[in-house]
Amino acid sequence: MYQCLLFDKNIYFSQGIKTALLNSFEEGKDVFYSATDDYGYFLENLKKKVKDDCRMWVFCDLDSLPQERFRALNVIKDVYQHENKKLIIVLSKHNMPLFSTLYTLLPDAHWLLKSEEVKHIKSFFLGLFEKKGNESRFSFSLVNDTRNKLRSGDVNYTISSHEWWLIEELLKGKSLSEISDEVGVNIRRLSYVKRLLMKRLNIKNNIALFEVVKEIIP
Repeated sequence: MYQCLLFDKNIYFSQGIKTALLNSFEEGKDVFYSATDDYGYFLENLKKKVKDDCRMWVFCDLDSLPQERFRALNVIKDVYQHENKKLIIVLSKHNMPLFSTLYTLLPDAHWLLKSEEVKHIKSFFLGLFEKKGNESRFSFSLVNDTRNKLRSGDVNYTISSHEWWLIEELLKGKSLSEISDEVGVNIRRLSYVKRLLMKRLNIKNNIALFEVVKEIIP
């Protein structure tokens, strides 16, 4: 028996993924599909143990997580029960600068691009059936886009975990000195991380920084 749960606030994507999923399973298999936009319910399903005669696939849309996404992902990492279960992170193209950081944070997850073509989505699901050991599965366009960025030498493309965390703290309206006092990190170190990011993104002030961030993490 298979249980498939999608955490996503977009009802249209929910219906599309349901159709693609059901078309990927062999006829006669017991498949139960459900969707939710309730973050607490999603976490409960990540925590719970799955019986040996059942397999569970849990899909998580990154943009549907609470606004403090970095913190939410660390919670997911802490509560995720791996046995008989697969976690699939669903990304939009605007999330791609975060991909290497996301993969480092959740190396056991599988990765699906939301704009993936239907034929590649089906291949992705078939690959999940075949997955062995600790291998992660990546959708076709996600691999292709990442490869193209690496080949182009676009070093401005990625945002590190330290940068992401600092951005979320700044978005709360905190100053660097307040963040420094709260976490015990030297303010010069925080200022250096921020300055380096702004230089890499070719932006001059906080307003421009926040506008760029809102495009990546809406």
